[in-house]
Amino acid sequence: MDRKFLSTFGSEWFGISIATLALAEVYILSYGQTGYEPYNVLGEIFMFLGLIFFVAIFILWATRGILVRDSIHGHWENLSRLSFIALIPIIGFVGNSQLINYFGLSDLSAGFSLANYVIDYFLALLLGVLLGYRLYTKEIDTKEINYAIVIPPLAIGTSVFLGSYLAPFYGGSIAHSIYFLTLFGFGIFFFLYIFIGSLALAGHVTHKNHETLATTMLPVGISSLIVINILTIAGFDRMGFFSLSLSTAGMISLILWGFEVWNFMVVSIILITHPTRGSMSVWAYGFPLGLFAVSTLKIMALTDEPGLIWLFGGIVLTLNVVWIYAWFNTYNFMTNPDLKV
Repeated sequence: MDRKFLSTFGSEWFGISIATLALAEVYILSYGQTGYEPYNVLGEIFMFLGLIFFVAIFILWATRGILVRDSIHGHWENLSRLSFIALIPIIGFVGNSQLINYFGLSDLSAGFSLANYVIDYFLALLLGVLLGYRLYTKEIDTKEINYAIVIPPLAIGTSVFLGSYLAPFYGGSIAHSIYFLTLFGFGIFFFLYIFIGSLALAGHVTHKNHETLATTMLPVGISSLIVINILTIAGFDRMGFFSLSLSTAGMISLILWGFEVWNFMVVSIILITHPTRGSMSVWAYGFPLGLFAVSTLKIMALTDEPGLIWLFGGIVLTLNVVWIYAWFNTYNFMTNPDLKV
């Protein structure tokens, strides 16, 4: 296989898979709201597409690591590419939870899912530790300080998607362990977002790097994920593990969701006025929009505000447009004779 071709496949390519799974998620949610069967079918199609993309990209990326000289060292030396590796456990958590949504859990599939949960969780934790080590020890290029570096802490927070299926299925000590890991990971995720996110914001504001503007959508997804984690934690008392009243969780979630809406509007304007062309970073818009859609429906159910369904519809439309636009960018990237590797 041509090494120049392989050299283009960095870890940022996993964004294709997670953005496609995000598109699947919004169609799954749309089916849940309307009962319209074509939405359910589209969700399943995009789910399998996302998983197929992941397998294909993983093979190309791993082959690059074996055949292309200094490929592994290049990821180690580039904070953005190191951070994008954390999309692997995110894809594992989200893709597995979607498979369970469609096919349910048996003893066999639950066993595989639990193994996947443990592997993805500790991979996300390891990548977060490695990112912290590099932040403290590496001479950092200003272009590396962007919101991509919040992906490793984001990854451990997405364990809630798969954990919320496995804990009720198993119950007992396994459920308690999952709840413990959820809270443990939430602490890492929340505080690293505050500290690393502040660093990323300062980098964007100070250096105005157009190539990484698409990653400014990530805070929308992170705030959404905080909301999802808090509302999940509020249900822990049903298993006799932890107590957080739903009213308190709802109040905190609504406050955080307000920030999501503000950030979504800001980044939407950026998307229109400063479009990203010929760059793989545009795929960074996908997953945060999917998380925003999930949290919006949760807030709608919590507050009984039916008008929020229109915001949800706007998010779905935006995600579809961005997904198509990202493919055009990918084509331009691949046909550009001056590929950045």
